[in-house]
Amino acid sequence: MSAFQPGRPRRMKRRRLLPLTTLGAWLAFAFSALSVLLTLLLALVIERTVSRDVAANIGSSLAELAQQTASRLDRGLFERHREILLMSERLRDADTWREVQADLDATRNSYRYYLWLGLTDEKGVVQAGSGGARKGDDVSQTPWFRSARAGNHLVDVHSGELPGASDGLPRQFDIAFPVQGTGITNGVLAAHVSWEWAKDVRQVIFGAAARRMDPLIVAADGSVLLGPPDAEGGKLQLASLQRAQARERGYLIEQWPNGQKYLVGFARSNGFLGSPGLGWYVLVRQELGTAYAPLRELQQRIAIAGALLAILFSIIGWFAARAVTRPLKELTAAARRLESGDPVEVPTSHGYREVEVLGTALKSMVERLHSKGDELATLNGQLEQRVQQRTAELQEAFERVQANEHRVQTIIESAQDPFIGTDLDGRVTDWSSRAEAVFGWAREEVVGRRISEVLVPPRYATNVEVTLEQVRRTGHSAALNRPVERVMIDRQGREFPVELRLGLVSTGEQRFFTAFVHDISRRKEVERMKDEFISTVSHELRTPLTAIYGSLNLLTSGMAGELPPDVMQLLTISHESTERLIRLINEMLDLEKIASGKIEYRMAAQPLRPLLEQAIRDTGAYAESMRVQFHLLPGADARIYGDADRLVQVCVNLLSNAAKFSPPGGEVEITLQVDEGKARVAVADHGPGVPPEFHERIFQRFAQADASDRRAQGGTGLGLAICRSIIEAHGGRMGFTSEPDVRTEFFFELPLA
Repeated sequence: MSAFQPGRPRRMKRRRLLPLTTLGAWLAFAFSALSVLLTLLLALVIERTVSRDVAANIGSSLAELAQQTASRLDRGLFERHREILLMSERLRDADTWREVQADLDATRNSYRYYLWLGLTDEKGVVQAGSGGARKGDDVSQTPWFRSARAGNHLVDVHSGELPGASDGLPRQFDIAFPVQGTGITNGVLAAHVSWEWAKDVRQVIFGAAARRMDPLIVAADGSVLLGPPDAEGGKLQLASLQRAQARERGYLIEQWPNGQKYLVGFARSNGFLGSPGLGWYVLVRQELGTAYAPLRELQQRIAIAGALLAILFSIIGWFAARAVTRPLKELTAAARRLESGDPVEVPTSHGYREVEVLGTALKSMVERLHSKGDELATLNGQLEQRVQQRTAELQEAFERVQANEHRVQTIIESAQDPFIGTDLDGRVTDWSSRAEAVFGWAREEVVGRRISEVLVPPRYATNVEVTLEQVRRTGHSAALNRPVERVMIDRQGREFPVELRLGLVSTGEQRFFTAFVHDISRRKEVERMKDEFISTVSHELRTPLTAIYGSLNLLTSGMAGELPPDVMQLLTISHESTERLIRLINEMLDLEKIASGKIEYRMAAQPLRPLLEQAIRDTGAYAESMRVQFHLLPGADARIYGDADRLVQVCVNLLSNAAKFSPPGGEVEITLQVDEGKARVAVADHGPGVPPEFHERIFQRFAQADASDRRAQGGTGLGLAICRSIIEAHGGRMGFTSEPDVRTEFFFELPLA
C-alpha cells in the first residue's frame, strides 16, 4: 500500500461513464450478442429451408395464372378472327351498299368492343363503315389494309384511328380480310377492336387479386401493352420475357427496372385453332414482400424468442460481471480520490493478474504525477510570459494601424480636390474639409444623406440611382475607375461642371464608393472662348477663301487658256488645298452651330432606306476612285422622324470614311435593321481598324488615330464629332466596334416614328 498527498489540490474534469463502458456491461453485452447471433443463424436456416417451398408454390400459381390469361386472350382473339372471316365471306354476294351498311351496323352493335367496322374498295377507299364513320377515307396506306392484302389478318395493338378513340396509349388492334366478291364488294373488310377487351379479361381472371399482383401483356417486340402504370407503354428486357419468348412456361425471381424484386410467372399465347394470334406474352408479377409474408411472420416469432433469450443471458452476465469487476471498482474509487485532491492509498489486489498489473501501474502514475506538477507550474509561468509579450506586439500593431489611418485621413484632408465616400446606396459616409469648402455643407449635415438629394441636379437624380443599382447588381459600371464629366450643385443650388474619378473599394465584407471631385468651370470657360474664337476666325476666312477658290477653279478649268504643265500642277495643288480648307471651315461652323444650339432641323416622318441609297449614290464616285465597292444588304425598311439632309450627311461621312480606310478591292457592307422600337444603320469595312488607345477619343473634335493619317488619308477629324451630335439631336446614339485588320463597324440607332 502507498499514500500520496499532493502539494496543492489539482482538480480534474470528471466524466460520467456510460453504462456500456464498464466491464460488467461489456460482459452482459457479450452474452446478449451471442444469443442474438445464434437466433439469427437459426432464422437463416429456417428461411433457406422454408423459402424454397413457398417460392415454388407461389411461383407455380403465378405461372398457372399467366397461362390462363394467355389462353383466354387466344380464345377471345379467335372468336373475333372467326367472326370477321365469316362476315367477309357473307359480304361477297352483297348486291347493294345499303345491305353492307346494315350488316356492319348490326355486327358493331352485337359486340361492345368493336370500335369500327368498314369495307373498302380495291383501291383502299372506305365505301361503308359502321355508323357511317370514315366513309370516303383513303386507307390504302394503313397497316391493316396492306397486311390484309399480304395475307396477314391481324395487326397488333396501336393507338386508335377514330376521333376520341385514343388518349396516347395503345387502344385497339385490327382484324382485316380481303373480300373478293362477285357483286359490288371487292376490297378489304376491317374491324377495330377496343383494347378495353383485354382489361376486362384481366378483371375476370384476377378480380380483387389484381391489387396484390400485377398481370402484364407484352407485345412481341417487348412493349408493355397492358400492365401497372410504372411499366405500361415501356419496353422490357427481362429474363422472364426471354424465357417466355423461348416458349417456356414457369416462374423466377428477378429485379425490375423500378428497382423492386418480384416473383414472376410467365407464359406465351400460341393462338387457337384457325387464329394464329399476335404472339403476346403474359407476365404475372408479385412483390417478394407480399409473396413471403408467412415466412416473415415466422421470422418475427423467432426474433422475439431470440430477444427473450438475449435478456436472460444479459441478466446472467450481469451477476457474473459484478464478481469479476469488484477489484476494479476499488481501483476506480482510488482514482476518484486522486481526482478530488484527497490523500490516496492505491490498493494492490491479487484476485487475478490483470487487476494486480493495473494497481501497480496506478501507483506508479501517482508518483510520476507529483514530479510532473512542478514541471507544469514552470511551463505555466513561461506561457504567461509569452502571452504578455504577444499582447504587447498586438498593441504595437494596432497603434501602427491607427497611425496609418491618421496618415490616410491627413492626405485626404490635404488634397486640393474634395473627397467624398458613399455606401452602395449612395449615402455619404466620408466628407473631407475641402468638400465642405466647395459644396457648403458641413460634415454633420451631409453624412447619411443620399448624394442624389444634395449634390446632383434633380434632372440627373434618376441616372445616379440607375448607376448605383447596376453596381449593386453586377459590381461594374462604365463610370468606374476613369475620369467622367458631370454637373453637380452646391448648397445654394449653383450648378457647376466637375471631373469625377469614381472608385469601388472592397474590404472583405464591406464595399463602398470613393470619389475625388475636380471643379472644371475654368476649363469649360476656356473651351467656350476657344469655340467663339474658332467661329469668328472661320467667318472671317470663309469670304476671301470663297473668292480664291472660285478664281482657282476658273484657272484649273481652262477658262484662262492653256497653262504650262508646271503652273497647272501648282494651281491644282492650290485648288485642292483651298477646297480642303473651305471644308474644314464649314465643319467648324457646323460644330459651332451645334454647340450653340443654333442649328435648325427640318424634322419629318420618312423611310430610312431611301436616305441610305441616296448617300451611296453621292459617295459612289469617291468609292470608285478608292477602288472600293458598297454593298447594301437586303432587309426591311424603317420609318423614322428626322431631317433628311442631316441624316444623309451622317451616312455620307460614315461611307466615305469606310471607303477611305478600306484596302483596294475591298467591300463596305451597309445594313439596316429594326429591333425593339429602333432602327439601326451599320457601315462595316475591313481596313486597319481603330487602335484600342484611341477608342475613348474617336468622337472628340480634331481627333485622329495618328497625325500621319491626316496627311496620308486626308480629313479634319471633325466628321465623327458632327455625326454624333446630329444623331443625338435626333434622340439616337452612335457607336462603333473594331477588331484591327479584321472588321470595323460604325453604327447609329434612331427611334422609330
